[in-house]
Amino acid sequence: MFESINAYAESLRKQFGTALASKAQAAKELSVSRATLDRMRQEGQIRSQLVGKQVRFNVKEIARIVMAGQ
Repeated sequence: MFESINAYAESLRKQFGTALASKAQAAKELSVSRATLDRMRQEGQIRSQLVGKQVRFNVKEIARIVMAGQ
């Protein structure tokens, strides 16, 4: 698959067209529900940032979690 977190993150960045994924995009990539993603965020398992009033996830953070699960 991907050799490194950076390679996977770059692939996600190209797929999403940005370095910040929406909650729906992140949940789909992590194969979890939005509720589970919210719980992961609240428990500190995944970092997020607010852009306006919307929660966004850095593609490198998504890649880190996916790669850790392999």
